[in-house]
Amino acid sequence: MDKKDSALHFKVSAGLKRIIGRDLITNDFVAVFELVKNSFDAHADRVDVIFDEDRIFIIDNGKGMSYDDLIHKWLFVAYSAKKDGSEDDEIAIDYRDRLDGKRAYAGSKGVGRFSCDRLGSALRLQTRTALPGAPVEILEIDWNNFEEDDRNEFVNIQVQYSSSDNFSVPDGCYDLEHGTVLEITSPRESWPRIKLISLKSALAKLINPFSGSANEFKIFIHVKRELEVDNAVKPSRLDWEADGENEDVESHGQIVNGKVENFIFETLREKTTHLDVRVSEDGEKILSELSDRGEIIYQISEPNNYGLLGGADFSCNLFYLNRAAKTTFRRRMGISSVKFGSVFLFRNGFRVFPVGDEGNDTFGIDRRKQQGYARYLGSRDIVGRIDVKGSERYFRESTSRDQGLIETPAYLELIDCFWEKCLKRLENYVVGVTWQDSLDADKEDISRLTGDKARARIIELVSKVANGRDVDLLYYSRNLVSILNEKSEDFERSIEGLKLLADKSGSEDLFSQIRKAELRYQELKQAEQLARAQAEKERKAREEAERRAREAEKEKGEAQRDKRKAEEEKRQAEIAYAEEKKRNLFLTSVTSVDHDTIVNLHHQIGIYSADIHHLLANQVDKLKHGERIEDDDLLNLLEQLSFKNQQILAVSRFATKANFRLDSEQIEADLVTFVSQYVDQVCSFYNGDGLNVQVRSSAKGLIRKFKPIEISILIDNLVNNAEKAGASSVFFDITQPSSKQIEITVTDDGRGLDGRIMEPDRVFEKGFSTTDGSGLGLYHVSYILDQMGGDIGLNPSYENGTQFVMRIVE
Repeated sequence: MDKKDSALHFKVSAGLKRIIGRDLITNDFVAVFELVKNSFDAHADRVDVIFDEDRIFIIDNGKGMSYDDLIHKWLFVAYSAKKDGSEDDEIAIDYRDRLDGKRAYAGSKGVGRFSCDRLGSALRLQTRTALPGAPVEILEIDWNNFEEDDRNEFVNIQVQYSSSDNFSVPDGCYDLEHGTVLEITSPRESWPRIKLISLKSALAKLINPFSGSANEFKIFIHVKRELEVDNAVKPSRLDWEADGENEDVESHGQIVNGKVENFIFETLREKTTHLDVRVSEDGEKILSELSDRGEIIYQISEPNNYGLLGGADFSCNLFYLNRAAKTTFRRRMGISSVKFGSVFLFRNGFRVFPVGDEGNDTFGIDRRKQQGYARYLGSRDIVGRIDVKGSERYFRESTSRDQGLIETPAYLELIDCFWEKCLKRLENYVVGVTWQDSLDADKEDISRLTGDKARARIIELVSKVANGRDVDLLYYSRNLVSILNEKSEDFERSIEGLKLLADKSGSEDLFSQIRKAELRYQELKQAEQLARAQAEKERKAREEAERRAREAEKEKGEAQRDKRKAEEEKRQAEIAYAEEKKRNLFLTSVTSVDHDTIVNLHHQIGIYSADIHHLLANQVDKLKHGERIEDDDLLNLLEQLSFKNQQILAVSRFATKANFRLDSEQIEADLVTFVSQYVDQVCSFYNGDGLNVQVRSSAKGLIRKFKPIEISILIDNLVNNAEKAGASSVFFDITQPSSKQIEITVTDDGRGLDGRIMEPDRVFEKGFSTTDGSGLGLYHVSYILDQMGGDIGLNPSYENGTQFVMRIVE
């Protein structure tokens, strides 16, 4: 025969088994994953992984295999009926009725079966279809036979076949009617308890609990030798299941035997910031919902510009983990969020390994984080999942099964969509809203988001998102995206954002609220401008009178010498005063109040009283012209007047008792010293008969800008509340948890909180009161602290009166 015309064929060495077995699948967990995924593809709804002393069983109740399936599919190396679409052609009709016809396959390379080689040196496979009277088909394979001599041909290595009427399964296993039993003997690696626990944790992340048919797929682990230790752990877990909160940190996840569960995402949904992004059913839109601790912030819709994701059921769920959420995570899962992992990728309902594992940076999140620690989220800050469906054509898993997905065009679109529509959107909210408030990190609720400062940031963010190109605003939080107090320094900026949202949502009601708020704001600004102009006019007139008086004195020579001497004495006194001011912000002697202090305090009183005059004059003018003052406008007016009146009262106390040198409305000084001395030297002087007010401080100090008048209002309101509650003593305790934060606990021995109040935190709402009071005192306290970036809370467990806890940061 002429060699040029002859046909040649490849010869396959028996060494191929090692290449596509142990050499390809180098991780025991990945090997188990592959076999479990095969059970899923066989339409099983249950798989049991059993570790015996010298055997590993993987048992499923799937469709099983016939003799022909074994010959033409299982023993056909690298052939996958899943890939060519013939996988389910010959299954029993009655079994077919149970199947989800749209379910995609988890694998399709035809080599996953060689995971058995990774786990043990021999395999006994039993399988039976659901066809009536079908036998149990049995294969027995000794993988060592393939390794005796690489010159042996792969196809010449014998595999033993037999059949039986029944499955042979371990004691205690349920009656198996159809499905597959893999019995792996002589395990190549040991499986100590810690490794079994890690496997269970890894399997918990293997199945996406939110992806359709995978919800019905259950995995169980059985290890008889670990039952005794499991039983010792279970009581603390059962206690947790009973009360939901007090579980042993280490119990959950430390039990080897039982069902593999992953419930942390549902737990986190109400505890932290969550972004849900998905492609609509028709593939035309991308729908996004951002929520924070149970409160939906916004919902938007925008065109889907990722054509290859249109039919892939793309969805992404991301959770930001603040300190409180990380604590919840560890308590619920028994491990830290860092060890659990970050953003996992699921294809066809099964996890793509090792995307999301600790230390894995498939998406480049941590590389970017290094460029701006305070600007970007890192993998330690988030946990979540990406879910897609699709064939190998679109989303192709690497053959080694531990290198993620190959960079197909569809995968590149997935990466871009994750960055632009998911991570950056969540990041904009977290960095722009929650990171601006250091006290929010420990909160499991939205209490820190309800203040004007936080709401202003949320309004700005939502308006920017809504103003995006082709973005439809479907919903926004009416609770957080609402009109701010007109006194807030963020009011004007927030109004512009609210106008945009009103236009985007077509809300005439919001437009109406904006118009009313702008009118109130203009009245307030006009009143302040007139008040300041009047005070300035009076100041100039006073300075002119003083100037003339000084000129008259110049005519007297003797007076001039006396004046120079007096000025020198005044200069020396001012130097001494400046030194004393560093030690003591308040002087107790009323007679030591100097001329400049009196002038400045008088100037402030003039501004506040003129404010009140002009605000009232505006309302009188409205009444004269027959205009109706609505209830909300009247309440806002009274709140403004009450606050101005408290400012006047505070200034008068400075003038008559405090001798505080008020150079401006805002100063930079030690807040700890100010509070301590005000309580000790001023507040105690004005309290009612029989009310003992004391202060204690262990804080080193906190230098920051603040408005002395408002701090005094804050303290006075708390003392007045205690007095109204019949208290005989009020105690201020100032501590310093960190160099940038102080904590002030205010405790009184009065009647305590009214038992009729079911929600204690409502005492800080505007107008809320269970007495004949205005309900503005504690609202003003909360407002002042919010403007400073601080907060106040009520200790509901305190029984001998009332206890408030204030936190103020640098």
